[in-house]
Amino acid sequence: MDSIIGLRYNGGVLLASDTNNARSILVYQHDIDKISQLTPHSMIGLSGPNCDLVNFSEFVEKNLTMYRLKNGDTLSTSGIANYCRSELATALRKGPFQVNTLLGGWDAETKKTVNGVEKVDGPGVGSLYYIDYMGTMSPVNYGCQGYCSNFVLSVLDREWHEGLSKEEALEIISHCEQVLKKRFLVDQGVFGVKKVDKEGVGVVRDCKGNLENLAAA
Repeated sequence: MDSIIGLRYNGGVLLASDTNNARSILVYQHDIDKISQLTPHSMIGLSGPNCDLVNFSEFVEKNLTMYRLKNGDTLSTSGIANYCRSELATALRKGPFQVNTLLGGWDAETKKTVNGVEKVDGPGVGSLYYIDYMGTMSPVNYGCQGYCSNFVLSVLDREWHEGLSKEEALEIISHCEQVLKKRFLVDQGVFGVKKVDKEGVGVVRDCKGNLENLAAA
């Protein structure tokens, strides 16, 4: 019953997810965070059994940390997406991770080193990738994982446009939540929302429904 919603806006990406941890007819908790930070400028939203959500997100995050320590650099969002796709496809023939994901990240347009300090030129670019448990991957402007896709893809298709501002993107997320509350049989509770942009990964709304300062986020 997981729901992950993502969309790209001008200069970043928003991910939203329900916060229920449920199995069959039982809800275990109402404040689980299904959006994990992988690097300072990338995050992943996962849909699937809780054990696989935790295992896969930690597996990817630790391996990306090891790559950074060994090579002194981080992978681009495209590189991270291809790594996730490769690991899911490999695991499919061994012990598959039952996870469907949306991966969001921000990449600098250009980088330069000044006095030994790396600086970024330009506003940078946000990118979003749809990856399912079979290793299928595609870059998208917006996407959904889970049952919510039956209800909100039409909202995203109608309202998303190139050059979307952060405020407009948050408004679209709000519209998606309203549709789910009205049309979906299952109560999805609070939706947590995170963003990634030039400033890094940040919380817009936490798992308890508390709103962060939008200007700071």
